[in-house]
Amino acid sequence: MNPHPIQPGELQAYLEGAELPHVAQALAASPALRQELATLRRQTQALQRFFGGLAIPDPQELVDVATGLATAEQHLRVMAYVRASPQGRADFTNLLALQAPPQPKRALLPNVLALPQALAAGVRSLEPTSADQSFYASALAAQIVVRVPPPAGDHWRIEGYVIQQDQPAPAVRVTLRSDQFRPRPRLTDAEGFFAFTRLPAGHYLLQALFPQGRLLLPPLRLGEA
Repeated sequence: MNPHPIQPGELQAYLEGAELPHVAQALAASPALRQELATLRRQTQALQRFFGGLAIPDPQELVDVATGLATAEQHLRVMAYVRASPQGRADFTNLLALQAPPQPKRALLPNVLALPQALAAGVRSLEPTSADQSFYASALAAQIVVRVPPPAGDHWRIEGYVIQQDQPAPAVRVTLRSDQFRPRPRLTDAEGFFAFTRLPAGHYLLQALFPQGRLLLPPLRLGEA
């Protein structure tokens, strides 16, 4: 293994006369690297002929252009070099990447467990209607009502609706998870309704994603699984 790997721009610097013993050693040992140097020399000569002997920009000029500190003449020289030289393009692209601001990390949304509404503190329990199960999370001011109709043969259905701030919540991403299949996402409709159909018996986890957090319901069991 070469203890001194060739860094980007070092072949160009060697070609321009820089004293780089490790580059000379690598060239002596590698026909492929010598071929790359020959190609770079031809590109440099072609560029110099095209621009009437215009000097190849030095690394500091590349930095100045990347950081917006270059003069108009430096900018023109660097852009000409970048257009004509693959190595120049690679070096300049790397410099631009170093100048780019870091991407902000996406904040992790808190997980909020929804309680059965009869147990949620400070919430008046509604009169029971059919077999609906109502869950509430005060931290999100959100309520999910879940209904599980009788199965059709071997298939079950989970349906319900989402309310936030006492209003139907449209376009909320509701996801059903199970160890039997990949997560199934749904978006609530304009009235906050959602449905998951053709479900086998088993255990399921239902969650709803709000801008303020992820609402988790207690596990649901369908059938005798």
